[in-house]
Amino acid sequence: MLITIFFILALGTIIGIAYLASGKMIKPPRRKGEWTPKDLGHQYENIEIRTKDGIILRGWLVKGNKDKTVVLIHGYTSSRWDEGYMKQALSILARNGYNVAVFDMRAHGASTGEFTTLGYRESEDVMQIIDWLEERNLASRLGLMGFSMGGAITLIVSSLDPRVKASVADSPYIDIRNSGMRWVRRVKGVIGMLLRISYPLIVWFTARRAGIRPENLIMYNFAEKIKIPLLIVAGARDDLVSPDEIKKFYDLARRSNEKVELWLTSSAHVSSIIDYPEEYEKRIIGFFERWL
Repeated sequence: MLITIFFILALGTIIGIAYLASGKMIKPPRRKGEWTPKDLGHQYENIEIRTKDGIILRGWLVKGNKDKTVVLIHGYTSSRWDEGYMKQALSILARNGYNVAVFDMRAHGASTGEFTTLGYRESEDVMQIIDWLEERNLASRLGLMGFSMGGAITLIVSSLDPRVKASVADSPYIDIRNSGMRWVRRVKGVIGMLLRISYPLIVWFTARRAGIRPENLIMYNFAEKIKIPLLIVAGARDDLVSPDEIKKFYDLARRSNEKVELWLTSSAHVSSIIDYPEEYEKRIIGFFERWL
């Protein structure tokens, strides 16, 4: 009897933890900042775009002196105000004359939305951003550049939207289930142990509550559908995205596309732009100059 009671209590605890954790997953903390492109020396417009399901995406448009536009896409729990990779990437692109469109994804930053779908509906959102740019004659020579979740969104959209001519994906998750488990492993102690035990349930609850299927967020499924030039940036010390997964994706993509490149650094997750700023700028600008 006591064993049965203990089992029921333990099971209830695991289910409860999984449900609470899934709520945290789909409702990440909103990160907002004070800086704007003007602080980097660039004029900009505040932009709002309403998605088909009523979400308002808020962002900036920086116009350069070239007829080339790059949509910049942040990662999970981040926003356009990220002081690390987003600020650096915006600065690199803008000072080299590119038009730059950067938005907070749904449920992030200043955009509306009750929850994130971890890249699924966000991919549709990015294509609506491209619609908006196309209406303003800013999408004839269009590239994407995304980090982490934004990198995965970049891969998905690059496989679907022919208006995208070249893309850069920095530290994209490849199998969201594996990256989620690596995120859980960052949590130490008893809580971390309970999260690891309940992880399959966390995935199930998260998918159900966000209205997604995890198998739709496995990048291997999109690898051979990408026909445009693609530069993948990855770090050997990335504890969220395995370099082996990146290499497997790269090998799959190269089967049907010789214009896929891989730059593997010694950096941690989305940190190559911080660790190697000069080489990063040279590679990114060289890539977009070559293909846009």
